[in-house]
Amino acid sequence: MPIRAIVNTARTLSYYLRLQEVTSNNLANANSDAFKADRMTARELPDSAEPVPVEVTDLSQGALRDTGRPFDVALNGSGFFVVRTPEGERLTRGGSLHLDATGRLADAHGNPLLGTQGPVVIDGSRMQVQPDGSVLSDDSLAGVLRIVDVDGPQSLLKQGAGLYLSRTPVRDVSQGATTVKQGAVEDANLNTITSMVDLITIQRAYSANLEALKAMDGVLSVITNQVGKES
Repeated sequence: MPIRAIVNTARTLSYYLRLQEVTSNNLANANSDAFKADRMTARELPDSAEPVPVEVTDLSQGALRDTGRPFDVALNGSGFFVVRTPEGERLTRGGSLHLDATGRLADAHGNPLLGTQGPVVIDGSRMQVQPDGSVLSDDSLAGVLRIVDVDGPQSLLKQGAGLYLSRTPVRDVSQGATTVKQGAVEDANLNTITSMVDLITIQRAYSANLEALKAMDGVLSVITNQVGKES
């Protein structure tokens, strides 16, 4: 019985260690535009005799924050923008854009933002983004932003810098389901105060389980020594 309890407690300690890593990473990215927090729970899966930690990305929308900057855009609804990187197309919800040296709309890391016909080039002095994703340059259509969606968080792989790789084919968002807001960015979808409280709770739970593990180890040691003396 003590050995079984020790194994279960060790699993619990491992769970809390990973939960602390996930929560700390969420908190560290609280100021990153459109950051999607990772959530972790213990679930009992059909092919597992014990509950196992399951980690998923929370794709719920963060609050939209007005910036007044014309090159800031945010998605109100589901879906992602598409950017072209040296490794191929990637998905993002980060909307802090700028013009690169060739006049193309690009994200904060210089990756060109893609429209339905390729990169969007702004050759005028004024840019407007319509709710449907149409981009106007001096009142002339420069392109339509490509906005796609995925089957669920399990199909996405985080690659850093707010970029995602989709493991499954992407699809265009349903017409009218998502709108583009110019002059705004999406905040991270987490509450910093709640995350800090969660960290404290995790640390206390870890300490409590560690003390329980020490106590069980002591009981096991006594049993082992008594058996050894009696034999």
